[in-house]
Amino acid sequence: MRIVVATIAILLIAAVGAFYLLRDRDYVFRFSEPELRGKLDEQLPWSERYLFIFEVTLDNPRIDLIEGSDRVAGGVDATLNIYVNNNPKPLAGAVDLTGGVRYASEEGAFYLTDPVIEKVAIRGIPGAYANKANAALSSALSAFYRSRPIYKLDGTKAPHQATRLLLKDVVVKDEHLVVTLGLDKSGKDEPAMKGSE
Repeated sequence: MRIVVATIAILLIAAVGAFYLLRDRDYVFRFSEPELRGKLDEQLPWSERYLFIFEVTLDNPRIDLIEGSDRVAGGVDATLNIYVNNNPKPLAGAVDLTGGVRYASEEGAFYLTDPVIEKVAIRGIPGAYANKANAALSSALSAFYRSRPIYKLDGTKAPHQATRLLLKDVVVKDEHLVVTLGLDKSGKDEPAMKGSE
């Protein structure tokens, strides 16, 4: 019985010690535009149908990291097929957007959150469909970025305690997305996202 109690006491002391060692440690990750674009490119092209009359296809991602920003700017090529009388009318162009960054600790993955369409450059959308086409593009972008990470940590980059880390800071510096993860020192739960204010 003494051995069991001693073992539990040692494990408890080790856990408390590890917590205090790690609580003041932050983990900083730097992602370049080509790294982020490459991760997104692996997941494209992607298509989805909306309202039975729109099919949106996203491809060729772009990333534009703006110095000092806490948001990711970029865009995708978009093809919008409008089905009128069951005949598709393909329209192609580009969509520029910005979004914040969310960290899903259980996956070790970073997601673009709250994408905001900054510019739509798709010509030929019939006036009667313009509002619905923009809504379909917005829905497609939200669905894509909600389910597909812009970057996922691999086992060699992720600390073994990454599942307990929170997103503390996001900033673009020296043409890199710089993300800081750490333990919550305040004792409060904070949402693991930045750049969505």
